[in-house]
Amino acid sequence: MAAMALADSGEMLARRMESGGPGWEQDFGGMLGVALLAGEVSAQAAFRVSQASKVRSAAVNALLEDFSAVFVASQLGISRQKVYEIGRTASTTRRGRR
Repeated sequence: MAAMALADSGEMLARRMESGGPGWEQDFGGMLGVALLAGEVSAQAAFRVSQASKVRSAAVNALLEDFSAVFVASQLGISRQKVYEIGRTASTTRRGRR
């Protein structure tokens, strides 16, 4: 059950909890198991968000090489200042790896 709870990013775990049925936590090792699994799901989600943020930053930085910040901002539905902030993150990340 634990592997399935991790594989589906905690969806099954959340559905079971929301059902509120008696003993819903038992298949996951009790409340301690539920807490540990939820923590692991959270860590995986944070990692995915971090990776997506890096990819977005790299893409925005590349777009800024060919297009104005105003154009990029209008296409992404964000402010020009946010475009610069996102692009700057990619530049900082690359400099740190050299």
